[in-house]
Amino acid sequence: MNNKAKTKIILVIIVFVLLAMSNNFTPHNPVKQNLSIRLQPSSKEYPFGTDTLGRCVLSRVLAGGKLTIGIVILSSTMVLILGTVFGLINGLYSGKLEIVFESIINMFTALPPIIYILVFVGIWGGGAFTMILSLTLSNWARVAKLVKAKVDIEKNKAYVFCAITSGASRNRLIFVHILPNCIREILVFMSLICADMIILIASFSFIGIGLGSDTVNWGQMIAEGRSKVRIRPDIILYPAITIFLSTFLFNYIGKETD
Repeated sequence: MNNKAKTKIILVIIVFVLLAMSNNFTPHNPVKQNLSIRLQPSSKEYPFGTDTLGRCVLSRVLAGGKLTIGIVILSSTMVLILGTVFGLINGLYSGKLEIVFESIINMFTALPPIIYILVFVGIWGGGAFTMILSLTLSNWARVAKLVKAKVDIEKNKAYVFCAITSGASRNRLIFVHILPNCIREILVFMSLICADMIILIASFSFIGIGLGSDTVNWGQMIAEGRSKVRIRPDIILYPAITIFLSTFLFNYIGKETD
């Protein structure tokens, strides 16, 4: 990866950091209703207009970005840690331990994300915690499979045998020799998972599960704006474009990292 690609990735990450903090820059209260100005077109005071309840659409898009990106960051961090640890153990150890870990990973990958959402919503109700837990449990095993496959390739290469014959400890083999050669593939895959998470969060919110109705998120904005799509199609257009751009940028990070 050259310096130009690194600069692009840093700029994209800065955009996501700003989006995660965007709730601090909202021009209006994103949940405050004012029926006297409902369905107002774009103006200087309301750049994206107002929705069916007189709320500032721009403020709601920014507030939804903070919630969505925050969930993605927390979920992807836990997915990365769990997937890498389990993948390394499963790839480096053989025998009964490998069979146990392989069975656990296959069990988690066998279930689609919506199953986790439905189960946890039934137990704890909708909310950010439910969504983070569901996204983590439905994705960590995918990363573990990738890491395991990469470790299986790397551990049979000549440089690993040389390190073993020179007396390298197991920890040195893992953290100095094998893991650094897996990082690029892991980061590329994680960028794709983050893009999938954004779509899943928006999709589940659109159909009314996952995040509670008291939160501001892009999927909920699209669902609420459907009834007025013939009058104000831009109400659903703004969150839809934001979802598209967010997923595109995560995929772009993966492309530049590869």
